Amino acid sequence: MCCFEVSGMADTFPLKKIVYSFYLVVSLALVLLLFMGVRQSQLYQAQVGVIEHAEKLLFQFSIIREHVGIALMEGDKASLQGLSKEMETLSYNLTKVLDTRQIGEEFKLSLANSIDLPGIILLLRSMESGEAEREDYRRLSREIRTLGERLMLFDRVLVNSSRQRLIGFQNLVIGASALAVSMLVGILILFHRRLLIPLWRLVDDADRLLAGEVAEVAVSEVCKEAAVLGEIINEQQDLKEAVAIRLQKCRRISGEMVASLGGIWAEIDENGNFCHVNQEMEVACGYPEGGLAGKKWHSFFQPPDEYGQVTDIRDLADRGAMEFTLLGAEPQCSRVVRAVFMVSQCAEDNCLVRCFGYDITADKTNIKALQKDLANEKNRKKELVRVSQLTAIGELACGVAHEVSSVGNGIINFAQLLADIEEDERSIDILHKIINQGDKITGLASNLLAYGQGDTAAREMVAITNVISNALALMAPLYKQDGIQVELDVAHLPDWHCQAGQMQQLLLCILINCRQALNSRYANHNEMKLIEIYGQAALLDGRQGLEIDIKDYGIGIAAEDLDQVMEPGFAKWPEITSAGMGLFIGRDIAESLGGSLSLESKEGRYTTVRMAFPLKK
Repeated sequence: MCCFEVSGMADTFPLKKIVYSFYLVVSLALVLLLFMGVRQSQLYQAQVGVIEHAEKLLFQFSIIREHVGIALMEGDKASLQGLSKEMETLSYNLTKVLDTRQIGEEFKLSLANSIDLPGIILLLRSMESGEAEREDYRRLSREIRTLGERLMLFDRVLVNSSRQRLIGFQNLVIGASALAVSMLVGILILFHRRLLIPLWRLVDDADRLLAGEVAEVAVSEVCKEAAVLGEIINEQQDLKEAVAIRLQKCRRISGEMVASLGGIWAEIDENGNFCHVNQEMEVACGYPEGGLAGKKWHSFFQPPDEYGQVTDIRDLADRGAMEFTLLGAEPQCSRVVRAVFMVSQCAEDNCLVRCFGYDITADKTNIKALQKDLANEKNRKKELVRVSQLTAIGELACGVAHEVSSVGNGIINFAQLLADIEEDERSIDILHKIINQGDKITGLASNLLAYGQGDTAAREMVAITNVISNALALMAPLYKQDGIQVELDVAHLPDWHCQAGQMQQLLLCILINCRQALNSRYANHNEMKLIEIYGQAALLDGRQGLEIDIKDYGIGIAAEDLDQVMEPGFAKWPEITSAGMGLFIGRDIAESLGGSLSLESKEGRYTTVRMAFPLKK
């Protein structure tokens, strides 16, 4: 057991017993002082109570003496009535005072032998009854005077006795307190010499050891406990140095492993400057070897946006893995890593925070490509469903269009017969209006039938102006409903040998997109809801051809979207209206007809779709 020697003694005492003995002595001294303080307070309260009762007796006696004196001086015997009762009360109160333990027996006997309260009460009663003689009055006066003198003397003796008892008890308390304080001072001096001084020296040596001024702490020869602590500190210091060496080795190996996996590891000091960054990542980000040393960490690491402006690198420590952008020497050299920061203070360097991370730039690119492929596949499935729905609707529409065409022709024929036999001009005019509306019905039905033929129709020489007119006729009800105006300038378009149905499908794909763009920009009727269609003959790579421009003043297309707007699945409209396949299908149709489809757009202003077709292959 650890122990220390007391000066002047050969034996050793366990420090634990000394400490427990110190606690016991202090506790007993405090309990004794507390008890004596409570006892003094009780004694003081009791003496104060006795003195108050004595003073009340004196006051009560002074009133009785005054009444007796007035009665004897004025010879008014009637004023003596009731004084015997008051004197009995005074006797009772005096008896209560004398019964207290705070008054010594010698004072009680002396007072009892020097006064005759019963005799005074008998004299007062005889005076009240009128049986008293003159000698009784003189005797009452002497007894009252004697009683007053004895009570005054008793009060002074009682006060002096209480004072002496309190002073004696206070001297006892002061002596006990002085003894307790002396014991405490002696024990504290012993502790100071045998324990505190060695511990202070041990603390100073430990601070110097941490500062690197000494290699080990000095072992105390006075306090064996301090000596044991010193030996433990020295052992811990040796263990710390061994652990630091192993940590350096582990750090080097882990850094090599991270670098071999294409990751990053970095060390940052307390000022936020890089101590070291692995060479592989420096080169990958366009920096020379050691080029980041001494630079601020935020000049290379860009924290996630959800953490806002981070000024202290320690704020990112212990938050787990996070994605960071590594700012390269050139923008194209920037990379994305998933890294973790840890606070780690080593004795041999000033590095405060260490970072380990994995380069996920390629992974992020692959994930984006996969997400895009999944979105495209999702849109393809939607388009397949939509195409199957439209196919069924188209077949039904063709059947309905055939029936509507037959009914329209019947209406026209019957109306013409009636017009031939009718003589009333007003009726003839009405029948001609019926015939005109019937022509419109049959025209729409014919356009639907031609659109439904699709790729099955044979190539033939067609008037492109008629194909454009037929496509606009199919869109006319929707355009009228939305308040869309159309400006048409295609009179100079030449005829072209092609499949009219495919050309009409191409025009409808573009016209539907124009409608969606205009409705997205203008929810209600507006004079800018306008579609302009221009057509003309043109030279395409030295050959005769034709160009058709369809321009709308809708929401336009952002510059970054122009390259992908014709890809499948790209859509700017709600999914209920489009699956992002309109321009994609339109481009395929244009290419199948031997032509091309191109775009020109400014976001928020307009979009122009240009179709170019050679007249001869």
